[in-house]
Amino acid sequence: MKASNDTVSKSVRQQGKPLSWDEKWLVLNIYQRCRDELLNQKKTTSNAYQRAAYYAGVSRKVVVEIVSHYRKTGTIPPPVEAGNQSNHKTLVQYNTTSKIRQFIFESHQEGTACTSKHIQDLLHKKFHLEVPLRTVQRHLHRLGFEYKRNHTPKKNNLREKQSVRQQRHSYLHEIHKIRQNGYTIVYLDESFLHHYHGQKFSWFSEDDFLDIPAGKGKRWCFIHAISELNMVPHALMIFEGKNRKEDYHGSFNFEVFYNWFQKKLLPNLPPKSCIVMDRATYHMVPEERLIPSQMKKYDIQKWLTEHNVSWEESWLKPLLVTTIEKHIDKTPIVQKEAHKNGHELLILPVHHPELNPIELVWAYVKNECAKKLRNDLTFTEVRENLKESFNHLSEQMCKNFYTHIIKTEKELWMLDLELDSLDEFINNDVEKLRSFLTHL
Repeated sequence: MKASNDTVSKSVRQQGKPLSWDEKWLVLNIYQRCRDELLNQKKTTSNAYQRAAYYAGVSRKVVVEIVSHYRKTGTIPPPVEAGNQSNHKTLVQYNTTSKIRQFIFESHQEGTACTSKHIQDLLHKKFHLEVPLRTVQRHLHRLGFEYKRNHTPKKNNLREKQSVRQQRHSYLHEIHKIRQNGYTIVYLDESFLHHYHGQKFSWFSEDDFLDIPAGKGKRWCFIHAISELNMVPHALMIFEGKNRKEDYHGSFNFEVFYNWFQKKLLPNLPPKSCIVMDRATYHMVPEERLIPSQMKKYDIQKWLTEHNVSWEESWLKPLLVTTIEKHIDKTPIVQKEAHKNGHELLILPVHHPELNPIELVWAYVKNECAKKLRNDLTFTEVRENLKESFNHLSEQMCKNFYTHIIKTEKELWMLDLELDSLDEFINNDVEKLRSFLTHL
């Protein structure tokens, strides 16, 4: 089959749906067969990717990525969620999150339905952001909201998922208890800065324009930590990001993070600290790094036996995988290291960057670096500007950032209580209505 005919028939597979483990192995096997066929015929192998993509019903890019990852690591890339939700870039800035939540709740309290258009108008009026309606909808989904029918007929409303609210409330309860026990709260995070990151606003005369470098250029990745009084001394790590085609998380991995955690963070923490971090994949790596779906059936049985977990000979692999998943210790290795050093570790609730004060630090240092952009600024000078911006962070600024987070925590705590009371009131009304209708 020629490459020109590979797109004649459309794939019956749903487009945009992430590939499972088994599907990725199937794609790899199809590619190997196509490659062997072409090698045996002594023809060029450049068309093997296209042929494999055609037979598998996926794009050529997907085949190339799977094969490339297999050649480097000996295994296939792990499955991802649709839309790469955890690392997805958005026009909606993080500091808008608390205002969005507050706006939706207040609208519901007033008896007003809240739609994506209302949120779009809010972003325009309060933050001067021009955000497409579809982007607003995707962002609301990432924050844990759903657009669905209200408890009364013919009304649509945005409702936050119960799981997201409970996770947030549990976190707020835990961090309040930790503060009362005298722990120093330390927040950590990672970010990046492009070579040509600069301001776009200036004073212009007629027909004037700002001649700034095109594109974004290379980027510096960095990781740091902040406490109530200051940035943790000697904890800043800056390195060049090599993978520019992906989100900045592609430049970080467990080895980079664990090395920084061990050598830069732990030795410089105040006694009795509580480390707060988000749920990035490389933060949550456990001590025993097993992927049950990739393990052989015999290896799973052996692991279960060694850990005194009962299983039966009649069990097929899916049941064995489910069983081992329940018994694997998924505690992050950094949490165990923190405990060894007399510290605690707390995980931020999902979709809540506004609860991390270091996000305000990122905004400050990037803005300071943006002011210094010029056409002849070297990449090394950008790094020096970045370090200088961190050095200019005063104790008072850190206190202000921390105070802002405390205020946000209190607002969200009260919001959760009010929503819980509202839900209980609604449920009681529904039960009364059902009882009334039953006795009619």
